[in-house]
Amino acid sequence: MSQMPDLQKEHDARNIAIDKVGVKDIRYPIVVMDRSHDKQHTVARINMYVDLPHHFKGTHMSRFIEILNQHRGEITIRNMGTILDQMKERLE
Repeated sequence: MSQMPDLQKEHDARNIAIDKVGVKDIRYPIVVMDRSHDKQHTVARINMYVDLPHHFKGTHMSRFIEILNQHRGEITIRNMGTILDQMKERLE
């Protein structure tokens, strides 16, 4: 069985950039540290967006969620930068 082509990686001849594309209002279980350094379980409401340059045909929205899942809900101030960097690298 042949694989489907990845259209997102193909060049887009229309030459149209999109300012904001992504997923909005995801409810995602996370663990945060409180002031006494105890873990608190809560549910985050997350928006994840990127700008889509004119030469890209699209983006795979599932990649946003995959990045969150890699951290198993352990989202802290310390790893927030790492998560954002991974998002940027994965979508380039």
